[in-house]
Amino acid sequence: MRLLLLLILIITISFSYGALTPKNLAGEPSEFSSFNIPNPMDVAQSSDSSLLGISMAKSQLKNTFEWSGIVPVDSDKEFTLTFFSSFPLTEFNIEASPKTPSLKSGEHQQQQHKFNNHHKYGKFFKSLHQTPTITNGSFGIDGATAPSISLTWEQPTVGDWNVLITASSSLRNNEKFKKMADDSTPQLLMLIQNPSDTHIYSYVSSYNSLFTGQKVSVLAMLHKKSEFLSKKTRPVNWKPSPLKLTDVSAEMVLGLPDGSKETIPMYDDGLHDDEQANDGIFGGYVNVSELGNYDLQVIYKGVQNGNSLVRSNQHLIPITSQYLELTGEVQSSQDGDANLNIFFIVTSANQTTVDQTPVHVYSEVYGTDSDGNKVAIAWVAGISTAQPIETSSTTFALSAVLNERWIAKVGATAPFFVKNVQISDLDTFIPLSNTSSTSNVKMIGEYKDVRTIEHTPALNVITKEMRDGKMPKELAERVGKSTGNGKLILTHGYCSEGVWPIEDFENSVEFQDFNQNRGNDEFAQILANFGAQFTDGFSLVAHSQGGNAALHLVTYYHSGLDLSQQLEGRIIQTMGTPYQGTALAGTWASIGSAVGVGCSSNDDLTVDGAALWLKSIPADKRAFVYYTTTQYDTGSLINYCNLASNAVLEWPNDGVVDNEHTPLEGATYLNNFKDWCHSDGMHSPQQTTNTEYNKEMSSNSVW
Repeated sequence: MRLLLLLILIITISFSYGALTPKNLAGEPSEFSSFNIPNPMDVAQSSDSSLLGISMAKSQLKNTFEWSGIVPVDSDKEFTLTFFSSFPLTEFNIEASPKTPSLKSGEHQQQQHKFNNHHKYGKFFKSLHQTPTITNGSFGIDGATAPSISLTWEQPTVGDWNVLITASSSLRNNEKFKKMADDSTPQLLMLIQNPSDTHIYSYVSSYNSLFTGQKVSVLAMLHKKSEFLSKKTRPVNWKPSPLKLTDVSAEMVLGLPDGSKETIPMYDDGLHDDEQANDGIFGGYVNVSELGNYDLQVIYKGVQNGNSLVRSNQHLIPITSQYLELTGEVQSSQDGDANLNIFFIVTSANQTTVDQTPVHVYSEVYGTDSDGNKVAIAWVAGISTAQPIETSSTTFALSAVLNERWIAKVGATAPFFVKNVQISDLDTFIPLSNTSSTSNVKMIGEYKDVRTIEHTPALNVITKEMRDGKMPKELAERVGKSTGNGKLILTHGYCSEGVWPIEDFENSVEFQDFNQNRGNDEFAQILANFGAQFTDGFSLVAHSQGGNAALHLVTYYHSGLDLSQQLEGRIIQTMGTPYQGTALAGTWASIGSAVGVGCSSNDDLTVDGAALWLKSIPADKRAFVYYTTTQYDTGSLINYCNLASNAVLEWPNDGVVDNEHTPLEGATYLNNFKDWCHSDGMHSPQQTTNTEYNKEMSSNSVW
């Protein structure tokens, strides 16, 4: 009875999602390993900086608001303090000096007096032996930025520094400022950078438990950056050797989706997923009960070679609910073209949650050869919406389609099996449920042996339909036809306005979804719907996250990009795209929320979010991408696009994305231009204003 009801279900399933039709993705068994869920340790964040919230309190003695504290300086090469606030930065007075400067006898009182005079930004103090360089700038991603001021000391005195911050008279009378002081809410953020070989290394221990009601394990250690292996050279499951300091402590400061914060201790006791006790690796647990993004800061303190040290990493952890779970039951039937429709039976405690909620589905498919042995056929993947089974209010079916040519290609027949099935949330690509075990596939109805079908073209040819499924009729009717209505679309990034000078491009149009925070999937759909007006097809030149959206679109949805694949030229060209995420996303989540910038956090831009998303992108789709990177110019004592970003990103970088996280394996890397930065207002011109290269991209585009 169950099989009959499911057969009725199959007939009524709609494979379209909104205005777009998802692709039925498939590929060769040689690609199986590229879809493994990533190890979080492989994308751990590494930093030589720390971020501190400054909560200023009222001083009755001085009738002002102030904060004083000790900031450890452990680098003798360079030391930078960068400040951010929702209030004008010029309304704060800053004093900073070594706690115990090297002075001749009798000079201490006079020298300390010089340090402790109040100075506005732009008129910062000048000491006898250490004077900071002051840099005005901004910090953020694309269109979401906040003003910053950086103070940099070259060859600073190593040791503890005294920092005193006082508010101006106008702030003392500001009601918002006073309320924040009463609530102990930071009015100012201070980013501290000590460029040295000692870095913090932190990560969530697993992506399989990012659900409400669970506890998320987070690990942290210190390591030597000089021993760090790049992603290209490191072995599987590699991690750096932890440094062991004295007087060590570690903690997490957790920002919840509702805006509240809590502090969570971390331990090196072997009882918090931290491996062995006293091995230098600290662990802690975050209990999550709300849906949404959690802003997590990991802070590590200790003493190294007699000097105090502090480091922190900022993570953005998306939390969803486990609204679907695999049961292990799999069924299938053949359609009129002998393709295999595969149905993964799942359960959910809440039908409302899964109703019209698309998810990503992936599975390896195996069959039986003529000798009765199991043989790998292909992988299948795509976007599917859970369909209810009539006999149950908690049981649903997710679907995938395997083109019959894949089965015939390896000479396979029934019975079929699936293995390494994964279902993931489409907004975050967090794994909802996955299994490495093998499941038998129950056939509904008789199976037609596709080995008896005469195939044209020959089975050694992998067709586009095998890779993507059947193209929707309205698109298929336009393949190879030309009406003169094709365009090159210029695409901006996260929370951004137009960035491309349209006069540099021929036959182009500007995509205008300005100042919006979109996930990759939503961004891709809006982009596809915009391009639908160009009936011959379209190509893309994309900046920053626009490149992620372009790759997502060509992977998951039938669109005008598929029409353009039939023509000569490039369909996707990108610049400054964080294919592997950016460490700036986690730090920006902390800073952006504190300074009140309109665009909220975006977990697709984090290194964890990018790793989860990228493992779903097959090699044939990556091959459509031609990408370019830029970076700051070199040759100066201090090289940067954005000095504040340099404290968070690997070097070199473009001020938003570092060169460690821009590569897209399987795509075509074109060039890395020096002296061009990611966004406007940085140390060098914005990368999208390189007219000579823009014209080159225009000439190489399909349209």
